[in-house]
Amino acid sequence: MTEEAHTRLLPVCPRQRLALLVLVSLHVAVALTMLINQIRPPQIDVAQAGIPELTRISNFLASLVYWQYLPGWALLAVLSAVAVGHLRYAKARHVPPHRRERVARRYRRTLVMTLLALPASKIPSLLDVAVWPRAHALAFLLCLPPTLYALWLVHHMQRFRRVPVRLLMTALAWGAVVATGFGLTMNEWWKSFSTLHFPLPENPLDMTHLKDIGLPMITGVFEELGKGAGVAILFLLHRRHFDSVVSGIVVGAATGLGFNFAESVTYMAAFDGSGAGFHFWARQVAGLMAAHTAFTAITGAAFGIARQLHNRPQQITTIALGFCTAASAHFCNNAMLDYIAKESRTWFTADDAVDVLVLTPAQLLLFQGPLVVLYVLLLRRGLRSQEGGLREALADLPRSAQDVIDAREAAVLLSPARRFRLKVDALRAAGSLRHGVTAYHRLSRLHAAQLSLATERWHHLRGERDPSAPDEETLHAQILRLKAAV
Repeated sequence: MTEEAHTRLLPVCPRQRLALLVLVSLHVAVALTMLINQIRPPQIDVAQAGIPELTRISNFLASLVYWQYLPGWALLAVLSAVAVGHLRYAKARHVPPHRRERVARRYRRTLVMTLLALPASKIPSLLDVAVWPRAHALAFLLCLPPTLYALWLVHHMQRFRRVPVRLLMTALAWGAVVATGFGLTMNEWWKSFSTLHFPLPENPLDMTHLKDIGLPMITGVFEELGKGAGVAILFLLHRRHFDSVVSGIVVGAATGLGFNFAESVTYMAAFDGSGAGFHFWARQVAGLMAAHTAFTAITGAAFGIARQLHNRPQQITTIALGFCTAASAHFCNNAMLDYIAKESRTWFTADDAVDVLVLTPAQLLLFQGPLVVLYVLLLRRGLRSQEGGLREALADLPRSAQDVIDAREAAVLLSPARRFRLKVDALRAAGSLRHGVTAYHRLSRLHAAQLSLATERWHHLRGERDPSAPDEETLHAQILRLKAAV
């Protein structure tokens, strides 16, 4: 690295720059909505509707959407100026390059944390938490176990090499905090914009349908954009962990679970938990592996497929098609569920128990079931492709790798059932529970390291090896150390 590279505030790695660009694009989208609010004149005059105070109220409510963004962007500008000035001063004083790089890295972390904190500050609403603190606490505690259980299921969808748990937790946190805050910002913008810039209905007070005209489309596009941005950033920063469509589905589903968790808490705690039971059933039980989990799993699947493509236009097209599929399904789901909720009472009469236990699951199955079937089929096809690739890679191992994975171990690695049985036998054969758990854990780490070597060999045969992945010599040494420990 040259001396000039050490003084740059932006990261040197192209992938890190692209990830930063994706994060900044979310703020650009928010800035565009602010610009639209300013340059488009109102099409209605609420003062002439007999409610002169409504103009001031509407303008005040519209400004609340961006209460944290303008000060945050000003803070970002000041931090950037201070960082550039500090780095130039350090260069003029001939500070060693490694010290300047350490200072630049600290400034970058501060700027990135500020970019993340701005949308994150929208969720949860401080006013809602202050009004109903007990309801939010109970909703959080109730939604946490099913969400963690679903994350455990998603993690165990992977039969061979698995995405690290810390990466899944990062995806979960992005969906629960950043993506939810960004989606909430865009939804609030539409509600205020549609009220001010569309003709009034016959009844000036009946403005709710103005917000509902385009709200399903806004939520479908921008909520999926917020979640998809998280998947894109993880793909750029941790591409070596995206092996195929399987890894993409897992990361996407984890991001959707985080969004579903935050949304469930918000809806359950609203109005002091008056509708908590229904929302818990619909979002944390019947629709836990559907809805946001299914939508973002499709987006993640597109990134997983793009990982195995070598042509850049094909990669971009695949990712764009995956996002459009997720956003379109999200829009259709919201629009149809809203329509049925309004019109179903004129079609037939059903008591509350039948409505919750029968009609609601039927609606979820009808409008979200196809996406669940789609990502399950993609997962099944990806696992078969992964098994075939690993079989080919293990059969083509060089002679130097025979001491780390022999023929008998290769057969065990290709069978998840045999791997599990071997670990259970190690657990039972130990003299005590503590030693059994230790043996189980060490054997799991050995299998994971061997699968990593086989997977990297598979990528090498396909010509898609990632430069950031560890080389075979490092993996060989790690496997030998684990074998000695076992």
